[in-house]
Amino acid sequence: MNTPLAILCSLLFASAASAGSVTLAVKPEVQQKSSDITKEEYVTTHWLRVRITNYSPVKLEGVTLKWALYAANLRRGADTISVEKSGEMKITVDPSGRYLDIETPKVAFDYVRTHSERSGRRSYKLVEESGKKYHGFHVQVVSGNDVLGEAISESVRKQFK
Repeated sequence: MNTPLAILCSLLFASAASAGSVTLAVKPEVQQKSSDITKEEYVTTHWLRVRITNYSPVKLEGVTLKWALYAANLRRGADTISVEKSGEMKITVDPSGRYLDIETPKVAFDYVRTHSERSGRRSYKLVEESGKKYHGFHVQVVSGNDVLGEAISESVRKQFK
């Protein structure tokens, strides 16, 4: 089984077990911009495609979809993971197996990998990695204080275990 498919399946089963009648299928999307960037600089745009399926016989009205994209801070000595961008949306999902597809806003992540640059005729200097790199996501469907469905990337789950 190919790895992205395995991750998606595990997310589906994990969210179905915890959500009861609401499941979330999350597909992270990425677009790399490389037109005028050096090979050491990376700028990527990430967003999520989320499918919320309501298996209950009751229409979900006024529930909230909460989402967050996480970034790894690449500055040396600061190996931290933080929320780069998050948001909420009020949604309505029809009953009996109907679904709603949502796309989150696009978020840019830019970072520089460790590399060497020429600093003279025969010398080079080391340039440390820096910036913020995409790390993962967390998505929830919430009604009041009740979590109806949840999906979290494995990288984020491990980080905050």
